[in-house]
Amino acid sequence: MKKQLIMIVALFVALGTTYAQHNHGTNDKKEGSKMDHSMHQGMKNSPDNITTFDVPVEFRDHLGKVYESSLELTESFVAGENITSNAEKVMKTLKEVDMGLLNSNEAHMEWMMNLKEMNTSLNEVISVKDRAAQQVAFNAFNQALYRSIKAFGISGGTAYYQYCPMALDNNGAHWFSDTKEIRNPYFGDKMLKCGSVKETIN
Repeated sequence: MKKQLIMIVALFVALGTTYAQHNHGTNDKKEGSKMDHSMHQGMKNSPDNITTFDVPVEFRDHLGKVYESSLELTESFVAGENITSNAEKVMKTLKEVDMGLLNSNEAHMEWMMNLKEMNTSLNEVISVKDRAAQQVAFNAFNQALYRSIKAFGISGGTAYYQYCPMALDNNGAHWFSDTKEIRNPYFGDKMLKCGSVKETIN
């Protein structure tokens, strides 16, 4: 009788321990889910897998000014003049972007990564004299600007992300325009209309 009683008590203890472990694991999953949700508030993925962020309109205003100054640089490449001075203007506009407006570590890290690439590319445009090398750096700048605009958005009108598959020795290259009209900054007068609108960003 004592043995049976001991076995019954042991069985209840074992069942109680299993239940407690199961319930604890469930709570951990719930807490983890809550943490994951709070960490990713304000973040979502765009169709091209660029993480997008909800940021203050002031930051989009600042980024919009960078975009506008980049259009002047594009026209400099089209005309083949004032490239260095307009690249310096873009760098100055980048310095005026207030990253303190970003409200999450993830957004801050995304901006810092793109900012570094844009500044590196612009420095290359300014420092080298070879037009082909400048064009390579200009393309890299536009790709980093594209990722920034997709991630944070800009205030103002529509941005047209354009592409020429024949640029840079048929490797392809990008640029921005505020109109659908193609004015190729990689070929200028030689093939001014070569290219197409790859994406329209509102």
